[in-house]
Amino acid sequence: MGDTVEWSIPVIFHFSVKLGKSEIAFSEVSGLETTIETKEVRSGGDNSTVYHLPEKIKLSDLVLKRAILKDSDPFFRWCMKNMNSSMNAFQVDPQPIEVTLLDEKSEPIATWTFEGAYPFKWAFSTLDAMKAEVMIETVSLKYRSIERIL
Repeated sequence: MGDTVEWSIPVIFHFSVKLGKSEIAFSEVSGLETTIETKEVRSGGDNSTVYHLPEKIKLSDLVLKRAILKDSDPFFRWCMKNMNSSMNAFQVDPQPIEVTLLDEKSEPIATWTFEGAYPFKWAFSTLDAMKAEVMIETVSLKYRSIERIL
């Protein structure tokens, strides 16, 4: 019969996030997206022909969500350091962030490395006495570059 190849479909719920060397638990990661912006150019005397010329790369914001924690962790302390609002005393401290999709054996399938990441928005769920939901914190980050490693 020959050699059989094991094949499994990657699932989106098994992933890890690291800030520097610290692994941090999140329930959702979004913004794994890069777009090349283009400029529309019409050809000389032919107005029916349009060319799209590449101009620059646009990086989406990295958005991390998790349940709010009672105790602080390295990610919380990093966000506090970057976003301390008392008298605008914030101190931007860019760090690498690594998001890794894992297989059933917790081995990496794909890794996205975000260099020079820093939080620019920190939001919390709306407090509502009529809902029985988990309090979620959402952190949006800007970064200098993204690299996907297989």
